[in-house]
Amino acid sequence: MKASRPAAANATRALLKTLGIPFVETYQGAGVLSRELESQYVGRIGLFRNQPGDLLIEHADVLLTIGFDPIEYDPKHWNLQPQQRQIIHVDDMQADIDHFYEPALELIGNISETVKHLAHDSVPLSLSKENIELVTELQELLSDIEKTPERESHRSHPLDVIHTLRRLIPDDTKVTCDIGSHAIWMSRHFRVYEPNSFLVSNGMQTLGVALPWAIAASIMNPDEKIISVSGDGGFLFSAMELETAVRKKTNLVHLVWNDSTYDMVAFQQEMKYDRTSCVEFGQIDLVKYAESFGATGLRVNSPEELSTVLQKGINIEGPVIIDIPIDYQDNPDLASQKWPEVFRKKHAMNVR
Repeated sequence: MKASRPAAANATRALLKTLGIPFVETYQGAGVLSRELESQYVGRIGLFRNQPGDLLIEHADVLLTIGFDPIEYDPKHWNLQPQQRQIIHVDDMQADIDHFYEPALELIGNISETVKHLAHDSVPLSLSKENIELVTELQELLSDIEKTPERESHRSHPLDVIHTLRRLIPDDTKVTCDIGSHAIWMSRHFRVYEPNSFLVSNGMQTLGVALPWAIAASIMNPDEKIISVSGDGGFLFSAMELETAVRKKTNLVHLVWNDSTYDMVAFQQEMKYDRTSCVEFGQIDLVKYAESFGATGLRVNSPEELSTVLQKGINIEGPVIIDIPIDYQDNPDLASQKWPEVFRKKHAMNVR
C-alpha cells in the first residue's frame, strides 16, 4: 500500500531491479510496477486468493512486504500456512501481529530510506531452475487470464475496456476507481506504471467515491485529463456531484460500466444462495442525465465502437460521462477457485 508512494515506489523499483526476484502488488500498491520490471511481475492480489500472485506467495519461503497494511488483504486469507515462510516487514509502523502475520524481522522507519539501504547492500539473487519454471508458468497464467474472451456480444467485455483505456492514455494519467465488480477487474488487470496514478478505495469499501475523487484530482491538476470508473450503481451514489464537476469546469472522463444491477452483490448472492435478491434496477439514460447537468454524454453502442468513443471522450474539454453497456458473464469466475486448485494439485501445494 505505502510502497506506491512516489519515493517508496522508486526505491522499491531499484531494489527489485537489483535482486531480480518476482513480485506482486496489492490493489493499493499499484504503481510500483514499471515497464522495465514487467519480466518480474506476477500481478496484483486481493480479495479472493485466486490469482497467480496468490499462488506465488503460497510457494514462497521468504516474503518481503513493503508498506503492507492488513486492512487491504487480511493475512488470514493469503498466508494460511505461516510456518512455511518467513516475513520481513518494512514499514513506518510496527507490524499488526497475529497468527497469520508474525514477521521474523521488522525494519521500522522511513520506508524509502530503508529500502534504499536494502538496495545498496543487496546482490542479485539466483532462482533455482524449478522456481524459474514456476514463475514463468504463473506469468503465462496471468497472460492467459488477461486475454479478452472471443465471443459474440453486443456489450463490451471488462478486459476489452481495461486494455483499450490503458492503450489510449499516458502512463501518468490519474485514474480513480469506484467499488463494485468493475473494481475487481480494474484492480487485478489495469496495469499502472506510475505511483499515485490509480486510486481505489481502501479495503474495497464506499460506493460513489470515484467521481468526487476525480473532481478533486482535476481541481488540483487543471491541466491534466482525469479518468474515473464506476458501475452504474456506484455512479448513482454520488451522481449529483456532476453539478460540481460542471461548475468547477473540471477536465474529466467518467466511465460507467452499465448492467442495471448491483452486480458485486448479485454474483456473491449466486455463490452463496444460488439466487439473487433486490439487486436489479431500471434503465437510466446516462447520456441525457449528463446533458441535463451541462456535461457531455456519450454511449458505446457496440464493442466495435469502444475505442472510438473513449478517444472522443478523452479529446473533449470539460466533464464527460461515457455509458458502457458491460458484459459481466464472467463475473462468477472472479471468485472461482477452479484453476488455482488445478495448479496446486499439479505442484503438490496442499493449502486450505
